[in-house]
Amino acid sequence: MKACTLFCLILFSIQTAYATHLRGGYIQARSTSTTALTYEVTVRLFLDEVQGSVATAGLDQLSLCFGDGSTQSVVRTSRVWMNDKTISINTYRITHTFAGPGTYTLSTALQTRSMSRNIPGLTDQYPLVLYTTLSTGGSNQTPTLTVPETGFQAATNQRLVFPLETIDTEGDSLVYSLTRPRTTVGTDVCSRQLVESYQYPNDVARQGTFTLANRTGIITWDTPVEQGNYSLAITVSEYRNGIQISQSLIEVSLVVVDRPGLPGTIPPYEPALEGNGPVTGLTDYRDDAVQLTVFPNPVDDRLQVVVQSSNPTRATIRLMDVSGRLLHELPFKRLARRHEQMISLDSLTPGTYLVQVDVNGKKLSEKVVKK
Repeated sequence: MKACTLFCLILFSIQTAYATHLRGGYIQARSTSTTALTYEVTVRLFLDEVQGSVATAGLDQLSLCFGDGSTQSVVRTSRVWMNDKTISINTYRITHTFAGPGTYTLSTALQTRSMSRNIPGLTDQYPLVLYTTLSTGGSNQTPTLTVPETGFQAATNQRLVFPLETIDTEGDSLVYSLTRPRTTVGTDVCSRQLVESYQYPNDVARQGTFTLANRTGIITWDTPVEQGNYSLAITVSEYRNGIQISQSLIEVSLVVVDRPGLPGTIPPYEPALEGNGPVTGLTDYRDDAVQLTVFPNPVDDRLQVVVQSSNPTRATIRLMDVSGRLLHELPFKRLARRHEQMISLDSLTPGTYLVQVDVNGKKLSEKVVKK
């Protein structure tokens, strides 16, 4: 009996170590050829060196899907500890040549993400998925995340200003959007789906606000009240001459701890706004702009369309093909600051489509690529 108990304890400790080592990451791609078809692809993972040190040491390679029907194993090239020695930055790098110009989604899926208070249920049911979608045929380097020197920590009852900003060496325009983490079913590194049970961090205690500055990538959490791990996910969309040329998903696990400091005043609870519009519902918000958000883009089937305005208004959402033919139309007759609809593109052929929104005579449009 003692031997069995000891064995079970050892087995549990091993499972625990392997179940808490993935703290997030992102994928970056850089063209290295004159035809811009050969790319150096880099996967950077943030791995737990305390609770998941055994699993971290063993993760010396991963599978990477290139979105062109091919998948390869990528070897770890470096493992660098952050300042607090609790997390390491692990780099995996490979070179890949695409057959021709096009839009490709590079992705990887890794089992046993870190436990998160804002992902209800067992996190081993939700493998960690990272992706970058890019358009080949023109020279480009997708953005690089600037890792905060303070690491990924926050304090209870203290306002958090947390930069998830990136650097684009070519000066392209970047837009940051709050999103939900992605996962996959089984071990398919090429598939992606939303973690449906995900809650934004301030939704757990239903206190305070959680906002994102969509031009700087700075997240403000006002104010964490409960300790634990919280998953944060954003997309960084890269634009050149008004055309989107890449989109990258970044996920990190933020640790909220109890530490000395002057407690802040917790504002009334407001739900976070997914997308790249204003990410606050506070009544003192003043912005006459109307924001249109469509995601994911490129899209396989279901397209989410969100219209956000500073004042309650009516809106009409339309989907058209490139010739201007109307494929879908939905008018919202009730007054609201936020209108949202899921549009199925399953019956449409792959190609480019246009989402257009009419709000009080102001028209906004966004190109969407159906894969």
